[in-house]
Amino acid sequence: MKLSEIVREVITLAKAANQARLTSGPDDDSPLVTSGSYTSMTASLTAEELRLRAFLQTLPASVIFMLNALMHLGRGDFGPKELLDHYMDIGEIYFGIPELAAADMFEAMPLAEMLEEALEELASAGMDVDALPLNEISDHGATLPRTL
Repeated sequence: MKLSEIVREVITLAKAANQARLTSGPDDDSPLVTSGSYTSMTASLTAEELRLRAFLQTLPASVIFMLNALMHLGRGDFGPKELLDHYMDIGEIYFGIPELAAADMFEAMPLAEMLEEALEELASAGMDVDALPLNEISDHGATLPRTL
């Protein structure tokens, strides 16, 4: 798949996940208590959120890092001309662990909108998303299972 196709798929999945979360009703984010001790604050994931998570888990690290950089571009953290510099810094920002970058994206509620804005900014700057280099980012020796 071309990067533009991957971005479009993430946008589609993120929109569906966001819509499902909005229509699933109020979350019960009360702490779960077991034997008198706190365990976690949870809200069950919708099927759409699980599909988004599963798709992100199939992507190579270089694509996850670029998607994350695009998310930050769409959020307005920097301009299109700084995208590649930010992409190259991702290894340090997320300690070279693509799962951390994917989790950051998964938790970004307006993910679809940020990615759409990034595509618009790139187009306005005359940059083709499919021409962006997907270099391998140093993982600083980190190896973890592909889970979010």
